Amino acid sequence: MLKANFDIVPELRDSEELRNSQLLIEVGEKMFSFVIYNKEQKRFVGLRQYNLDYTPGKTMLENLLEIVTNDEWLQSQFKEAFIIYNYTDSNFLPEKVFHIELNQPVTEVLYGNARKGLLLSEKVIGYKMYNIYRVPREIHALLQRKFSSGNYWHYYTLMLYDQQTQPSAGEQVIKMVMRADQFLVAVYNGEQIQLIQSYAYQTPDDVSYYLLGICNKFKISQDKVTLIVSGLLDEQSRLYQELLKYFLQVQWDRMPDTIKLGQVFSSYPIHYFSPLLKMALCV
Repeated sequence: MLKANFDIVPELRDSEELRNSQLLIEVGEKMFSFVIYNKEQKRFVGLRQYNLDYTPGKTMLENLLEIVTNDEWLQSQFKEAFIIYNYTDSNFLPEKVFHIELNQPVTEVLYGNARKGLLLSEKVIGYKMYNIYRVPREIHALLQRKFSSGNYWHYYTLMLYDQQTQPSAGEQVIKMVMRADQFLVAVYNGEQIQLIQSYAYQTPDDVSYYLLGICNKFKISQDKVTLIVSGLLDEQSRLYQELLKYFLQVQWDRMPDTIKLGQVFSSYPIHYFSPLLKMALCV
């Protein structure tokens, strides 16, 4: 059985509480995470996160099958289940030109047709546009079998629905979600979304290079823009110090004050997991 790299769950399961809670799953090219949220109590019960690509001789599908079959928390009964796909083959189309028949040609023009997959689309809440995205067909089939009544979304769609840090008119904001070798950027000019895209990186200098390029392209002032950072990053890291060299307004992402976190979360900075936790509040 794969070992979770973050294992933030209570020692004992309360079956009654789980039956009244939501299960929110994030699955991407290298990672599988889930969070349990009790909506009535506005309380997060627990979270687990696995890497899918570090097992020699096994495919990501085989690793994912092992997790959903053997993780004891995923065998529980939940009130609702939501699956969030975090795959980078995603594109936004204005609502006025969207048609489901455009899913394939638009995706293949941007990302090619070497990777075959299932094409999905959804309305982006609060914006007059649709998100068209591609996910591995076999992974979607596996999750459909396991969570037959599940609801499906894309990570980018729900990230844009974060009402807590929605910029005000005229405010420039960049939101970043950091991973071990990839980061996601959402760029706002007031209420208008200008860019949402993932970038691979190897060094802190790579991250600075992309961010400075984005600022130049969209005429963003590095002195005035608010940079909201979440994900696996610490103040002591070289990458964080690199951000402070170029941006004056750097903030950690945070959760609404009305939301309660279980005691099991107290050992970790909440910005590690805030993007996924916030998505549980949107669905």
